[in-house]
Amino acid sequence: MERRQFLRCTAAGVGAAVLGGRLPGVLGAESPPERRNERPSMKYARLGRTNLMVSQICHGSLHTNKERLPLLARLYEGGVNLIDSSEIYGGGRSEEAIGEFLSQDNRRQNAFIATKMDIRAQLKAGSGVYERAMARAAASLKRLRTDCVDILMLHGCSTLIDWVTNEEWLRAAEDLKKQGKVRFIGLSEHAKPAEVLKLAAASGRYDVAMVAFSLIKGDWPGLGRADIQAMDEALKAAKEKDVGIIVMKAALRAEDILAKVSEPKLRKAGFSAYQLCYRYVLGVPGVHTVVCGMTNMTHVEENLAVPGIDLAARQVDHLRRVAAASGVCGFCGTCLGACPKGVAVQDILRFHGYYLHGHREEARAEYAALEPRRQANACGDCGRCEGACPAGVPIRRRLREAHDALA
Repeated sequence: MERRQFLRCTAAGVGAAVLGGRLPGVLGAESPPERRNERPSMKYARLGRTNLMVSQICHGSLHTNKERLPLLARLYEGGVNLIDSSEIYGGGRSEEAIGEFLSQDNRRQNAFIATKMDIRAQLKAGSGVYERAMARAAASLKRLRTDCVDILMLHGCSTLIDWVTNEEWLRAAEDLKKQGKVRFIGLSEHAKPAEVLKLAAASGRYDVAMVAFSLIKGDWPGLGRADIQAMDEALKAAKEKDVGIIVMKAALRAEDILAKVSEPKLRKAGFSAYQLCYRYVLGVPGVHTVVCGMTNMTHVEENLAVPGIDLAARQVDHLRRVAAASGVCGFCGTCLGACPKGVAVQDILRFHGYYLHGHREEARAEYAALEPRRQANACGDCGRCEGACPAGVPIRRRLREAHDALA
């Protein structure tokens, strides 16, 4: 990156971070939102106190590699300006591909980069957190071919309850910001989004949170971990602290969830189930953008059209009713507390979903990384998980199917 671009990056980061997004030295003046790569066909939202105006569709890069750069180019052309990755995606190949793409044609200064670091082993061990975080950040910057990333997130995957306020991680994050290598700090969380989001907001240390939330979790009563009531409270807490919210997993198993959509206008419009799931989540108060994984040009074109979809209140209600009656696992985590063996039901079914959508190698690798005592064949067939499941999912059968596919 050229020096003038690096200085622009760090200066913008300091400006947005000081005084809750107000320009220092200007009495009461609001700093204008930072805009990049805006196109008329895309809609944008202010990502909380970062003051970044991000596209409502964000590129999720789990499966990005150099062969898929044409997809990234089309998204960029369509006004997508936030690209999310992680050091563990493809063993670093995702970051490398993004770095190559953004190094051309002045794209880096026209896009926002978010990436995530995996320091779970050090966090669990309670040692080496600071050193690992600094080293992993340096490695990501090298792969991304940049001197600074706009957003660096702590990669959660299971639960961050014990790590949200880890002082060594937060010290590393603050030092990276002071060094101009990172502008804003965030976290990602799959299993207990409401609990983690409330804790992160209360800490006052996080600018951004990426949380798992979907239509399937939106209308079931008594879910406990990620129901609409819990997420509503968490999103309100985040809004009070002006935390930017990125939603992931918004359309997992979308076709199964919305197989029985019958609302005439929705059917006539010909929207895909994925488009409807993404559009629903974008309408949830407090949500700023949705991260979408895209592996072909059909996905890209569908997702670029999502922000322009207009849903009436009755159509939203119809989607909720259909989802609630679908019997599809919403990855709420209720089953986890019911299993006496400690089987990682939620993760296993999620990995199986990846497998069924064609990402077989990645799904098998994720499954193999689970401790044997938490894999599906450790199930004692007691049925307590099914008794606790609010959606009536046949969990034991699904676990057997997942093990047969993934083991």
